[in-house]
Amino acid sequence: MKKLRTAGIAGLLMMIGAPVAAQPAAQTILVWSFGFSPHPVHLDAGRRVTLYFVNRSGSRHDFTAGQFFTSSVIVSGDAHGGEVELGPHETKRINLIPRAGNYPAHCSHFFHKQMGMSDEIVVD
Repeated sequence: MKKLRTAGIAGLLMMIGAPVAAQPAAQTILVWSFGFSPHPVHLDAGRRVTLYFVNRSGSRHDFTAGQFFTSSVIVSGDAHGGEVELGPHETKRINLIPRAGNYPAHCSHFFHKQMGMSDEIVVD
């Protein structure tokens, strides 16, 4: 009986642990007037990640990274035209698998990049 109970507990722990291990990594990218954080964004190549883009500003911004989004496998979410467009105080989520490389990112709104809204995505 003791062996059966131990096996049952071990099986339960494995079932509980499996969904946690299967969950993708998460990375929050903060957007505001006029910056991004983190700077740079670090991701693991080939590892599924959920990116949360959080606009802390009362103005519209975007996160444009055409090469990054084109080379990644987007599982869910939208980066139409290589950018994530954010309304005031809006949050968007994209789930993807990134490919190794260094990718530039910026806000494409008029003069925002020049005001400091540029970043780099480093995927190792």
